[in-house]
Amino acid sequence: MGGVRSIFNLFSVMNVEIEEVSSCRRTLKIEVPAEKVSSEYDQALGMFQMQAQIPGFRPGKAPKAMVKARYHKDIISRLRDHLLPVSYHEALKENNLSVVSIIEMDDDINVNDGEALSYSVTVDIRPDFSLPAYKGISLTKEKEAVTDAEIEERIEGLRGQRADYEDVEDKPVSRGDMAQIDFTSTLDGTPVEEAVPEAKGLGEAKDFWLQASDEAFIPELGLGLAGLSIGEKETLNVTFPADFVVEGLREKDVAFEVEVKGVRARKLPELDEEFYTSMGAKDEADFKDQILQSIDSEKERVADGKLRQFIEGYLLDNTNLDLPQSLVDSASSDHVRRIASDLQRGGESEDSLMEKKDEILESAKGSAERQVKLRLILQKIAEEEGVDVSEDEVSREISMMAYAYQMDRNELEKRLKDNNQLDDLRGDIVCRKVVDWVLDNAEVEGDEPSKDDA
Repeated sequence: MGGVRSIFNLFSVMNVEIEEVSSCRRTLKIEVPAEKVSSEYDQALGMFQMQAQIPGFRPGKAPKAMVKARYHKDIISRLRDHLLPVSYHEALKENNLSVVSIIEMDDDINVNDGEALSYSVTVDIRPDFSLPAYKGISLTKEKEAVTDAEIEERIEGLRGQRADYEDVEDKPVSRGDMAQIDFTSTLDGTPVEEAVPEAKGLGEAKDFWLQASDEAFIPELGLGLAGLSIGEKETLNVTFPADFVVEGLREKDVAFEVEVKGVRARKLPELDEEFYTSMGAKDEADFKDQILQSIDSEKERVADGKLRQFIEGYLLDNTNLDLPQSLVDSASSDHVRRIASDLQRGGESEDSLMEKKDEILESAKGSAERQVKLRLILQKIAEEEGVDVSEDEVSREISMMAYAYQMDRNELEKRLKDNNQLDDLRGDIVCRKVVDWVLDNAEVEGDEPSKDDA
């Protein structure tokens, strides 16, 4: 059967009462008069009559009374599915309400021919507020100059990435070398794995290779190996960091009895033509210029990022508005999940999370309120300035997300659609574009030179 269509303007005959629950929450009591319901019912009945397949009658020729008796429940169902959204949206339009979420709607809403349709719905609405001056705001760009020391540090880092290791016997461990060690460890005189059973593998090991640097999985232990020679034994005292993956060792002092059994010295590649060519440069000058440009670009992005942060802070500090509670609650839940997930990945136990519950909730609430407020401000600027998002932009964003998450692009898009997250994604893109728009229309002063030879 076909859908129900209306040729009348409902809000010319509807009754709508609005109760202000709070600054951003309204309860609408909507009533579609009985005569309007009857009129819509008659139209629906006529459409069913034209399409009804009733034995003994050609389509469209069956008596209305017979069609009504046979399809009454279907007609009522279609009528309800039509009248509810139409009356709801026209009530919003008539009263100029921009809804951000539906909080509650009557569970039992009946539609009957010859009776008025009455129901209530509670919604959170977009707040009405004034924007601060956002065109031509004055900004100062503070971009740091690239120093010779930074260039040299970057070069050494690239050499380190291509370093080889060679076995040596006649030299002590130097920083960056690999050392082969045997070790046992104790916590307050007790073997570590007895004191902290979950610290498996940290109690003792033989022929264990560890880099003598702060990049070792236990940096303090790695750095402590520097200066030791093959055959030398030493007690290295290590204080584990507060975020160490094994909770029972956090901020604990552990004694490692270490014996060095082998050394592999780090051998850096020479800065020669072969190295420069391998890095995609013609010669030393070209190589250093590429390094300079790379660091300068990074500093440019950092400086621009600070400008964007300033813009966001400026808009937040200079805009007063009430926040729809449902948006804050939803954002808070997302932040709580994210904080809890990050803490668990860092080794926090469920008991520890419960102890920090109030702290997590408070942090999440503050972040959520800032996020919701900023999003509302940026969305209003987007409406004022006609900033929009194309389907191509959404598609590109999904492709970049899929690459970052190492997911199939089509699978990610399907997941976003299934979880009703595409509108949120569009909103994220709009907000970024608005900040860029404000930045493009700002008066920006200051730009440091690309290199400081001092």
